[in-house]
Amino acid sequence: MDWGVIKPVREDAHMGEPLLLCRHTGQQVPYQIQQGLAPMYVFQLSEQWDTEKRQIMRQLMADFPAAVDDPNVLFDQLPAYGLSDFHWSWLDKAFAFRSDDYHWFFLSAQGRIQATCVIYHPKESRLDGERIFYIDYVASAYWNRDRPNYVKQFGSVSRILIAHASHFAINTLGYRPGFCLHSLPTAEGYYRYLGMIEYDVDAEKENLRYFEAPPDIAGMLAGEAHHA
Repeated sequence: MDWGVIKPVREDAHMGEPLLLCRHTGQQVPYQIQQGLAPMYVFQLSEQWDTEKRQIMRQLMADFPAAVDDPNVLFDQLPAYGLSDFHWSWLDKAFAFRSDDYHWFFLSAQGRIQATCVIYHPKESRLDGERIFYIDYVASAYWNRDRPNYVKQFGSVSRILIAHASHFAINTLGYRPGFCLHSLPTAEGYYRYLGMIEYDVDAEKENLRYFEAPPDIAGMLAGEAHHA
């Protein structure tokens, strides 16, 4: 995989410029999607998200002073503050997942990385054994997550990237519609809402639950993507 090349996902003229609704201002904001693992985007993501994460941690500790000294209190409150993945290092992930069987997508707006998605392929479908792709990671920026006394800035940014990844897998990789993933507990409800098929927890994946999108759901999402 070429770390130095970023491929912007261009938009059809008839589809218009893709926009996000900023819930802080009520304004429509244009966004771009970049495909490819370029260090510039990983560094930008890490810097911006880590800064926001530190601010949220300070808010959490102000709301729950016991969390300053008691790690159990801190860890118990992390999901409510959108910090279930607080220990993730995107620089480490970029180093580990840079081979050609991984593809990275970044959604940016207003000079900030709003979400990212990392897919692996091929993966065998549990439904029919056909080739699909696996979502290793999909995450929205911390300012795009719910937490106490805060309204997230942009919604649906992870869904937009999943839609683009689905379109890419169908039209570029040549796979039938379909993808799978292991979900963090806090995200399980979202994947059920999407209509993904739910399986048991996987002991080999930190007891995370496995979900798979059947062809109709994955095809529907792919149809949402703005694409060249």
